[in-house]
Amino acid sequence: MDLNEFLIEFTNKGRLDIFKSLFHVSKRHSEIEKELTIPGPEISRNLKRLLKKELIFKTGENKYEITGIGKIFYHVLKILEISLKYKDFFNLHDISSLPISLILQLGTFEAVKINDKTMENVQLWSDLVKNSEKFIYAIFDQYNDSILPIVEKKIKNQSIEIKALAEEGILTESIKVGKKFKDRHAFYDKLNIFQNIQILNQPKISLIATDKGSILFLNKDGKIDYSQCLIDYHDSFIKWTVELFEWYWKEGKSIKPFIEKSK
Repeated sequence: MDLNEFLIEFTNKGRLDIFKSLFHVSKRHSEIEKELTIPGPEISRNLKRLLKKELIFKTGENKYEITGIGKIFYHVLKILEISLKYKDFFNLHDISSLPISLILQLGTFEAVKINDKTMENVQLWSDLVKNSEKFIYAIFDQYNDSILPIVEKKIKNQSIEIKALAEEGILTESIKVGKKFKDRHAFYDKLNIFQNIQILNQPKISLIATDKGSILFLNKDGKIDYSQCLIDYHDSFIKWTVELFEWYWKEGKSIKPFIEKSK
């Protein structure tokens, strides 16, 4: 059976609504009619079509339930529907810098918001760093003068895991900025810099992932666009950005040569 023969079943809104209503709980014809206020004959017609394509089946209790292949289609449709909410953002930005497995998961985050004010985005970035309590994972190609003092304070006052991937030129600049601190190399030692910071050549994304929330910037016209971001404070998006960070972490290279040159 061709794919288009399945997809055509979801071009009718009423049939799609019936299909969705059966995902979590199997239902009788009368229960569907009561829930969706769709006329009985129309429900019957749509159920027959879904049955014929084996997207649903009928139980011994005269209830309708989604089949295994139906559940796969349900999840795919859900991803597409949510992705369409961010259509303009995705069309303007390069998502090829994200692994396909994580691109597909983007369509599951219903609470993710798009923020399009550059200065506000910088403040959101700083706030996530300031409010974090357990971990900070970062990928960046620009130096934010307000963040390093916050990181230094957190390292001194509490136990927090900090890992970062930085563009080579920015990282060299950050090392020079480090001279402002009273005990520069103690700061680096406390950060366990050789294990927790790496160089990433020409980062194509920028992100902050913390236990309090995450923010993501994508590439636009060959450079990271800080005027728009995806931001969310829910565990699911935090976990997703951590996975994205870890995926890029494998591409990082040691910072050791740059530290040694700076001494």
